[in-house]
Amino acid sequence: MGIRSFMKDRLARRIGPEHRSFASMTGTVLGGTHATCPHCRRGQLMPVPGAMDLRKCDDPGCGVEYALAEMGRTFALEGADVHGLAASARLEAMTLFVAAEVIGVVAAAWAVYAQSWLTLVGAVLLCTVICATAMVSRYRAWQLEQGRMFEARAPLGTFLRAELDELFRGREQRRRKQLPRQE
Repeated sequence: MGIRSFMKDRLARRIGPEHRSFASMTGTVLGGTHATCPHCRRGQLMPVPGAMDLRKCDDPGCGVEYALAEMGRTFALEGADVHGLAASARLEAMTLFVAAEVIGVVAAAWAVYAQSWLTLVGAVLLCTVICATAMVSRYRAWQLEQGRMFEARAPLGTFLRAELDELFRGREQRRRKQLPRQE
C-alpha cells in the first residue's frame, strides 16, 4: 500500500459532492477549458504541437482540425450585441468581486470570533478562486469589445495595460468632469 493509495482512500471519505464541484470549478478557472468540437460535439479542441494557430479535436473518431480564424467565424454569435455581452460579463465580474469582499469580511470576523485562523486561510483560498473567476469574466468582456477572441497567444499584457489605463485614466477623466471650471 503506497502513500498515494492511502491518501486517496482517506480523501475519498472526507470529500463530499460539494467539494468535488468546488474542485472542478477551481480546475476550470485556473486550468482553463477547451472548446467543444463543433463537428462531433464529443471531443475538445486541443492545440496542435508545432502549429500555434491550429486546434485539433481529441476524439479519436473525429480528429478534425480548425484554424483559429475559422474558429472565430464558427463560434461567432451572429446578430448578437457585442457591447451588451461585454457589459453583462463586466457586471458578472463586479458581482463576483463584491461577493469575494463580503466573504472575506465575514470570514475574518468569524475567524476572530472563533479564534480559528484556519477559517481565514480557507476564506482567502475561496476568495482567490472567486477573484480569478471575476478576472476571467473581465478578460472575456475585453476580448469581446476588442474582437480578439481566438488568437494563437493570449494577449494578457495588452489586456492588463488596458485595465490599468481604464482604472487610472478613467478615474482621472471622471474627476475632471465633476470639478467645476474656474474662469
